Amino acid sequence: MSQDLVIWVVVLWFVVFLVLGQHVATVLFASGLLGIALWVGPQVFDGIIGTNVFFTASTYSLSIIPLYLLMAQMLLRGGVIVDLFRVAYRLAGHRRFPLALATVVSGGLLGAVSGSGAATSAALATLASPQLVQIGYSRRMSVAVAAVAGSLSAIIPPSLIMIIYGSLTSVSIGHLFIGALLPAGLCIGVYIGCLALFGEVEPGMVDGRTGDGAADDGDNAGGSVPAFVFVVVLMVVVFGGIYGGVVTAGEAGALGAFTALVGMVAMGRVDVRGIADALTDSVRVTAMIMIIVIGSQIFGRFLSYSRLPHELLALVEPLLSSSTLVVALLLGAFFVFGLFLESAAVMVLLIPVMMPILEATEVDLLWFGVMASFMISLGLLTPPVGLAAYAASTAAGHPVGPVFRVTSVFALSAALVVGAVMLRFPAVVTWLPSTLR
Repeated sequence: MSQDLVIWVVVLWFVVFLVLGQHVATVLFASGLLGIALWVGPQVFDGIIGTNVFFTASTYSLSIIPLYLLMAQMLLRGGVIVDLFRVAYRLAGHRRFPLALATVVSGGLLGAVSGSGAATSAALATLASPQLVQIGYSRRMSVAVAAVAGSLSAIIPPSLIMIIYGSLTSVSIGHLFIGALLPAGLCIGVYIGCLALFGEVEPGMVDGRTGDGAADDGDNAGGSVPAFVFVVVLMVVVFGGIYGGVVTAGEAGALGAFTALVGMVAMGRVDVRGIADALTDSVRVTAMIMIIVIGSQIFGRFLSYSRLPHELLALVEPLLSSSTLVVALLLGAFFVFGLFLESAAVMVLLIPVMMPILEATEVDLLWFGVMASFMISLGLLTPPVGLAAYAASTAAGHPVGPVFRVTSVFALSAALVVGAVMLRFPAVVTWLPSTLR
């Protein structure tokens, strides 16, 4: 079989089974094995499969993932998410725009402890959307706000996709976390501006009206403030420790997980069963991510045999003189793939293919990683398969079409403002990491 035919067979295999709904890890693993078998023969399996799996699973940078997941699970099991809304809503004074603003900011905090855009959007749609409807926003607007806030998990540190990017490119994960702070803040600012300009309100609704719900539960409000303060202090300790050079990103994850465990137990928020459930869910999500990464490594081994990345490099060689154009094309690919796939899958699929091009154009990998994470966050909001919008709509029981019309406006606004700022002024990403001790 000719080499060109092998590549076409593998590409068709990948696309067909992905469209049929197979898990991306399974598709990556099977496509890689098929490609290797057709390219060099199955005799090489003994020498690469076990080795690739072992070294991938034992990568130090990937060991950070379960630590941050455990921190997130302890906070989720402790009911801290509801507390964030209770405090934010009360600080907002039950007014319409401040409540929507509080939802976006709370979504950013939730994204900082969950790492999944789809899961965060679903949680926000269940908890925040009814409250937003009560104070006058249209149903589709309330669901869209939940999706937009949830999508921030892709760029708000500690983002799991940044951890994966750092492990694939050998970029410091701590630098990625710190470098994403200013763009994430700017993105939140753009979304707040969109709320002010494009917020849809039902006719005749009086500003300030609220109903029953978690945010108005006065009996439990007294315990919400300590939990809210604990989360804020925890984030300051974790990221302050990284920025101050006191701890590495991995040590910060361990510190955060331990502090979350002790804090939730001390406040009586979790029992032994809750701790066991948090550990179980952390292991489950970690295993899912690791399988995706291992599958991408096997697929990447086929790519190295086929030299497909170098063929792509030769294809774009006439464009290499304009690094801005090359970067724009690569970021466009992240956006397109983010429309269809989970964010972690996008990162492990595209980075091995793009690395030769990035190295040839001498792009700052730190800056590119934050930009790629930002583009993935936009893909979570736009049709045809924006996962954050779908998750929020499903959780709220609302059609996704009208929600897409709102989230697309938010995504386009962020792309124009935040994307342009990061492209024109890379120091927005690189300045804070350059001051790390």
